[in-house]
Amino acid sequence: MTDPNIYKQLISIVGEKNVSIKEIDKIAYGRDAFPLKIMQYRLPSILDGPFPDYIVWVENVEQVSEILKLANKYKIPVIPYGGGAGVNGGIVALTGGIILDLKKLKKIEINKESNYVICQAGVIGQELEDYLNKHGYTLGHLPSSLTTSTIGGFVANRSAGALSSLYGKIEDMVLDLEVVLPNGEIIHTNRTRVPRKATGPDFNQFFIGTEGTFGVITEVCLSIKRKPDFREFLGFLFPDLASGFRAVKKILELGIRPSIIRLYEDVEARMVYHIEDIEKGQSYLTLSFDGYEETRDLVKIQKDICRKICLNEKAKDMGDEGGKIWFENRLNMYFPSPDYIKMNLLADTIDVVTTFDNLENLFYKMKEAIEEKRINCMAHWSHFYLEGGSMYLIFVMLEKDTEEDKRASRLYEKAWLNGLKACIENGGSISHHHGIGIFRGKFMEQELGTGTYNLLKKIKKLIDPNNIMNPGKLGL
Repeated sequence: MTDPNIYKQLISIVGEKNVSIKEIDKIAYGRDAFPLKIMQYRLPSILDGPFPDYIVWVENVEQVSEILKLANKYKIPVIPYGGGAGVNGGIVALTGGIILDLKKLKKIEINKESNYVICQAGVIGQELEDYLNKHGYTLGHLPSSLTTSTIGGFVANRSAGALSSLYGKIEDMVLDLEVVLPNGEIIHTNRTRVPRKATGPDFNQFFIGTEGTFGVITEVCLSIKRKPDFREFLGFLFPDLASGFRAVKKILELGIRPSIIRLYEDVEARMVYHIEDIEKGQSYLTLSFDGYEETRDLVKIQKDICRKICLNEKAKDMGDEGGKIWFENRLNMYFPSPDYIKMNLLADTIDVVTTFDNLENLFYKMKEAIEEKRINCMAHWSHFYLEGGSMYLIFVMLEKDTEEDKRASRLYEKAWLNGLKACIENGGSISHHHGIGIFRGKFMEQELGTGTYNLLKKIKKLIDPNNIMNPGKLGL
């Protein structure tokens, strides 16, 4: 509950304009893009919460430090908030407390000599990419939530972008983090910003993916690349999934790194590419290649090799149009249209990851565990590595909640839990880049193993003894 004394002290730190206890703000900050929460927000019962008690907008790292000292003193939960674009309920204030909105932390500074950018955590991904592009650079990190997620949010959730096959995930780009610990201490994980060193554990990786449970990320140093001069696409229709996976594996084994590798099973391929005559069991592969004028001949050679590999797997060459259309429209899927929100429909994506020898098997096992009369599944695979890749298992259900009947919520949670259970039981990992949030937390001990999970809890207890940092997340 709102405490006048706490409210007054928060104002003394950030100013009256930067603190809110208004009900409308609490409601607005009560959810992220978690599909279940979006559906529940249609109903009057959403006013039951849970909601934060205070919304605070910080303007510098010193204010973050002072707020955490205050929160530690009074044992008040603190939930770091970027763009509110997560899809797992990671910023839902399960036990109330302070939502710490970081979007006023906006500074960007490029070091051209050493190919890195120092960026405060509140910068939106598209803002950073636009800034870099104007100076001839790219981060190479283009997730579907690019226009609404922050750099701090990317790091906190181990984000992956559409171009990860070439540029890597966000954890591959981080050189240094500025982090405010739960006690208010401000630290840097790699203050010299050197690209590699052997001075003990990698503290960048210690904080990446912790979803605000170990501290507040306030600044990130990221490696940047020269902006490509062109991006070209290929598309292939395979007779089955297995041949598509074989082609991807052969491409990677040759050391070729397309910027995009996306393989679709037939159901989602028909939806994405609007090709009605894709037959049951077929798969569709999109590849893209980034290059510079100086490397145009090299890109052509790589494309020719990839085309030959795919044709040898009995694929049909579909040209470049499908990939171009998908890339130009890839961000549209992130925000549901008003018509979608009104529909009697609830859909979500469970992103998982496994090895090459298990990619197809895991799809069918999870599909079998989730599907029933009212639920259908589809999938695509991307973010590939030499060892395997991630799968987006998408389920769609024709249900919605009413005040009298919460059957959609029950069915939705059942689908999630059955899917995650099947993932773990069949050799997959329960998250590749969407993070843990709420539902996945129940499986963290199974995912990590009891010994490692207990170690995680001990580290949490050591670094955050009062459990103020985003309690109830990451399975903690």
